[in-house]
Amino acid sequence: MKVLLVSNMYTYAGNWDKLDQLSRHVELQVVTPARWATEKELHPVADAPRFAGGLWVHHPIRTITQGNPFRHVYHLAPLVRVLREFKPDVVHVEQEPESLSLLQLSALKPLFNYRLLFVAWENVNPLPQGWLFRKLNFAAADGGIFGNEAALERCAQFGYHKKSALIPQYGFEVAPHVQHTHTSQSFCVGYAGRLVPEKGISDLLDAVHTLPSVELVVAGDGPLAADMRGDPQVRWLGTLDRNAMNDFWQRIDAFVLPSLTTKKWAEQFGRVLVEAMAHGVPVIGSSSAAIPEVIGDAGLVFPEGDARALANALKRLRCDASLRESLIEKGYQRVQHVYHSDVIMRRTVQFYRELLDARALPHVQGSIHAPQR
Repeated sequence: MKVLLVSNMYTYAGNWDKLDQLSRHVELQVVTPARWATEKELHPVADAPRFAGGLWVHHPIRTITQGNPFRHVYHLAPLVRVLREFKPDVVHVEQEPESLSLLQLSALKPLFNYRLLFVAWENVNPLPQGWLFRKLNFAAADGGIFGNEAALERCAQFGYHKKSALIPQYGFEVAPHVQHTHTSQSFCVGYAGRLVPEKGISDLLDAVHTLPSVELVVAGDGPLAADMRGDPQVRWLGTLDRNAMNDFWQRIDAFVLPSLTTKKWAEQFGRVLVEAMAHGVPVIGSSSAAIPEVIGDAGLVFPEGDARALANALKRLRCDASLRESLIEKGYQRVQHVYHSDVIMRRTVQFYRELLDARALPHVQGSIHAPQR
């Protein structure tokens, strides 16, 4: 099976492990912008190489605009050349249905007779002006992959009723069991991510300040980093690379993601929760958006914005060794059965096959594949 994956996500080599994994199941080629620069990106601007690891072929193509995942399009001639020479069976556009790059592949679909799918994570509606692009892309697409239940429901409300799969597009490996030991008497609570108000940083600090002998270890950066400096209960590490994050997971006793829902943003997944579970760290998350969906029964959930409830959850976890061990084991099992790279890749490839096998009328309601609970 030949698959062409198109997305700005893979201008960043840190995401290439997914492509390496997918290329073990299909003949894979990848189109990305040749350069990608925006103040909101967490990675530096860099030219993308043409080949990666010999497993998949990378086509970095210049875009007419850049830096906006919804409003960039590729230069037409090189994109058409890739389609003509590769002849993909499936074009997997990892962009939201309001995006112009998806619309570009929708317009080219009749010329090359591929099956087209999009990926949606958006669980709010920040682009009301994208309604026309969304309508045209829904008409052209053969299927949609959704990263969370709210994204699927949102697209259904906007009129998408074709084949659907609920498959988070991040796969994880499970680290060996690690016994977390500390020489101090403190209980180490971890947070990793952007230091911005919507991530619930203030609630996390308030909760920690009510608990004696609790240390907050923070990996990340952002406008609220100043609140971390000089706080006697906080060890701020700044932004860490992947190797340093392995040390981070081993030094903490629990991980917290206290995100808050806003009018324009809600947590779409929270991959750090799965990373924590994969490293044998029990997790606590707020009730915001997709967080309870990701945690399932493998962690504790508190009402978003409630610092007192968060403090109580931390006390429970600190004082109850059997609860910690139970959540660690449940987290391991959840990653193995729901979020492991092999599981995500197999389900994605199975959805490709369903699209290729489906020759029914385009408006027939499709199947929805929910992750295992």
